Amino acid sequence: MIKSKINLMLLALAVPFLANADLEISSKGTAPSRKLKIKKSKVPSFDFKPGQDIPRIDIGTENEMAFKDTPLNLSQNQLPVEKIRKPNVIKMVDVDKKATSIPTLNPVKTISSQKTIAAVPSLDPLKETYSPTFLEPNVALKDIILFKPQEFKLLEGQIYFENVKNFEMALAHFGELLKDKEFGLEAYYHYGLTAKELKLYSEFKNALVKVSSQAKAKDLKLWATEELVKGVSLLEINDIGDIDPLIDISDFDADKYDAYQFYRAKFYLEKGNLSEVEAALMLIPEKSEFYPESRFIAGLSKYRQGKISEAEAYIDEVLKNKQSLPSIQTVASLTLARIHFQKQNYKEAQKLYLAVDKDHPLWLQAMVELAWTQILINDYEGAAGNMFSLHTDFFKNAYNPESYVVRTVSYLNLCQFGDSLQVLTALGRKYAPYYGRIETYMSQKKDPADYYQTVRSWLKNPEQRDVDGVPRSFVIELARHPSFITVQKDINRLEDEITAFNQVTLSLIQREKDLIKKQATLSQDLANTRAGLLDPKKNKDILKEEEQLILKKLQSFKYQQQGVKAARDVVKNIRDVSFARIDKDKSKHRARAGVVLKERLMALTGDLKDLLDQNELLQYEVYSGAGEHLRFQTVSQDVKGDDPKARELAQAQLAKEKDKKVKWNFQGEIWEDEIGHFRSSLKNVCAQE
Repeated sequence: MIKSKINLMLLALAVPFLANADLEISSKGTAPSRKLKIKKSKVPSFDFKPGQDIPRIDIGTENEMAFKDTPLNLSQNQLPVEKIRKPNVIKMVDVDKKATSIPTLNPVKTISSQKTIAAVPSLDPLKETYSPTFLEPNVALKDIILFKPQEFKLLEGQIYFENVKNFEMALAHFGELLKDKEFGLEAYYHYGLTAKELKLYSEFKNALVKVSSQAKAKDLKLWATEELVKGVSLLEINDIGDIDPLIDISDFDADKYDAYQFYRAKFYLEKGNLSEVEAALMLIPEKSEFYPESRFIAGLSKYRQGKISEAEAYIDEVLKNKQSLPSIQTVASLTLARIHFQKQNYKEAQKLYLAVDKDHPLWLQAMVELAWTQILINDYEGAAGNMFSLHTDFFKNAYNPESYVVRTVSYLNLCQFGDSLQVLTALGRKYAPYYGRIETYMSQKKDPADYYQTVRSWLKNPEQRDVDGVPRSFVIELARHPSFITVQKDINRLEDEITAFNQVTLSLIQREKDLIKKQATLSQDLANTRAGLLDPKKNKDILKEEEQLILKKLQSFKYQQQGVKAARDVVKNIRDVSFARIDKDKSKHRARAGVVLKERLMALTGDLKDLLDQNELLQYEVYSGAGEHLRFQTVSQDVKGDDPKARELAQAQLAKEKDKKVKWNFQGEIWEDEIGHFRSSLKNVCAQE
């Protein structure tokens, strides 16, 4: 008890002491650097470039605080000490018990118990009440703000768009206001959203790009930019070049949109801007549907940077991921096979080449590279057999002159010189005339548009053997290359948009026909109802109500018909303007496609010239090898003398096997699942010493 009193006294003395302690600044902080970039979310940011150290960010320092002790002002005057007063002690009184009678007391009554206390109900405290305060009434007239006709038009278009889901009518309502100075940009925003629902994707992109770049209202600018980012999968890859600058201008945070970052990475990979590719890929989370393909893009980016091991790890991850698309798996297999070939891991490369899908445009090239791999691991029979399968009638329209060279080299290593010479002869007979025709074509066609027109003519009639003098195999090789397919997809997308625009008009025409048909039906019903009014046996009150209802419906359908007719006129004007723009875009794409085709044809012609030039060199190797082989066998017979077994073995090596003559015209069937696994029946007859 005494100890607790002492603690309370010490605490009482300490409280005024603490109360006299103040805070003061011991060290003043510094302000952040002026070069520091701050995002809209108040988070510092910096420009990261791969290969460089992470920069130090100067965000400043805070003030340092310290306690300042102040002396206590204690009074020096001591309080007077009072003397302790002793209480009076009452003396004991002796009481005579006999003289004084003390009555007995009854026991104490129990007023309450634990049960009675527990039975008392608990009441919630009453809520505090406040007396309301009444404001003085201030009744004043205010002007009513009336909607402008343009606002009514926008509202009606939004009703069609959001509630009725009649996008054709909504497009017409918004399209009517596109040239309005006050509400034009707002109308463009809604017009773009409606165009997206009608699959008019270039209209969607152009409308919202206009809003995002020209709108003064910050909210409208942000909305348009966000819609472009969200709908990026519906656009062309090159549209990223128009959208990306708008994100910076409108201060829009696109980091959380993984689809946009994925297409952004693909765009900058085509442009060769690998730093932007890395920055975009970092923002794609693992749970994203684009994550598997983004890892493949990361592998290609690392490969272009010369980081082969990192590229191999990324692509191997794509192949092991079961969520990867089949098309990505095929390209990843081919890419990883080339990486292993480059690293001289020929066994691993061989397995990956066989995993390339036979329907992929690069499959033929993969088979040729597989044959080269087999040559490097001394599997000459496999290389010759696989190239032989590519020379059957099934592939007669395919352009693949390199396969003849690979097959020739395989036969040379098997010392099958007659077959080598036969393959070289076939190469010259088939492709030497092609080279002359291509040179003539290229000397006559200087405009890239002519190259596109040649491919387009063949696509209209694929049964043609040649187009403008170009052999069909060359045209097929040009048309199936990914560089051309990408551009052609953009052209096809614009063609589909023209069809979709025409469908809008057809839908409005059908809607108008349905309304006319309904009006005719109602007019007949109205005539029947009015005829019934003349019949005294029928209830005229009911018939009059039906008449009024029919008249209302008839008036409604007439009003709708007028609206649809007006919408058709508006859509026609919009369509004419859009078609003019689409034609310009198609012309740009055709010009780009022509350039791609011309460059591709020049590359094919250059490669073919090199192969034909090597034909003579390979013929020399064939004759030289055949002569060496004959000389070796002759010397072997001279050295071995009269040994009959040695003489028979030498003659067997020189002689052709039965039914294995130089003539190797194929008659039979090629099974698809066996392609890539064929082996030549010709054996190695080269000398073992």
